[in-house]
Amino acid sequence: MASLRARTTPLRALCSLQPLKRTTPLKPTLTTRSNIQSVTLPTRNHSTSSVSADELSHFSALASSWWDPMGPSRILHLMNPLRHEFIASCLAEGSTETTPSPSNPNSATFNYLDVGCGGGIFAESLARTIPLDANGPAPTPTRAASMTAIDPSTNLIQMAREHARMDPTVDAHLRSGKFKYLNTTLEDVLASTSPSTTTPASTITTATPQFDIVTLFEVLEHIDPKTSSPLTFLTNCLRALKPGGWLIGSTISRTLPSFILNQVIAEAPWPIGVVPRGTHEWSKFVNPPEVKGWLQEGLMRAADTGVSRGGASVAEDMSWKCVGAIYVPGLGWKMVPGSEDWGNYFWAVRKGF
Repeated sequence: MASLRARTTPLRALCSLQPLKRTTPLKPTLTTRSNIQSVTLPTRNHSTSSVSADELSHFSALASSWWDPMGPSRILHLMNPLRHEFIASCLAEGSTETTPSPSNPNSATFNYLDVGCGGGIFAESLARTIPLDANGPAPTPTRAASMTAIDPSTNLIQMAREHARMDPTVDAHLRSGKFKYLNTTLEDVLASTSPSTTTPASTITTATPQFDIVTLFEVLEHIDPKTSSPLTFLTNCLRALKPGGWLIGSTISRTLPSFILNQVIAEAPWPIGVVPRGTHEWSKFVNPPEVKGWLQEGLMRAADTGVSRGGASVAEDMSWKCVGAIYVPGLGWKMVPGSEDWGNYFWAVRKGF
């Protein structure tokens, strides 16, 4: 894994991106509407999106406990520092910048899109690193200038907005527009940027790329095969990505060890289990070669708006990264290269210029 630059904040700062301690319990509904920015996007029927009604219902029910670091989402809170570390390792290999500013090579210039943000555990932690001074240096290697976080769950987006306002820095970014929570789907975000081309077979949207980094943390294994497919979903993610940008995610392998670890043990009753029962469905888990294959095909489709397959040279320019992640009780999450088949792993692809 590439080392981080000396001028940027080391892993110590990344690991400090912890949720705020709250003095009063959060409510799953907003108390006021006056300070919420209204965002109007085209509505899309679930039958033409990647949203699963069952998954939406399951995770919406967790809204009230999402920010409890010892609650059902505890495992996601613990994984957060590793997400920042993996993003930094990707950006160390290249980005959308063709000619970095010589006067300020570590400036915060990257626009992020977090798809399936849930209650905002990752999105808020990244928003906390956006400099208040746009001309100042980035405090961390993720170099975020803006963050747009989307989720189809109204309950989770409301919870995320309410929690974000508790941090003065994050609240300032919400007010300035550098940080946005949108209760919408990926397909509708793309449809709002340009006319779309939708066919019954592909449901792939044409859009103007606008993001430097798109993140999909613990999302791919929740795609509903009845309404979409991982290939279609990833292709749409790539369409939102600027040339040279990174699509970065994490998911779970579909292997016997992962079934034992992520379903039998992880969803066992307390105190053994770490996630609520029903969180995962083993048949939806995806192996690294499958993800890589979908991304190669997705890059070709994203490069061509008229037919379903473009030139193979488009996929040849892609950069692929994959590394396993193991949860060690008492120590947290650790990246362990070669452990991808055991369960959780991070993956990333860089879109060619």
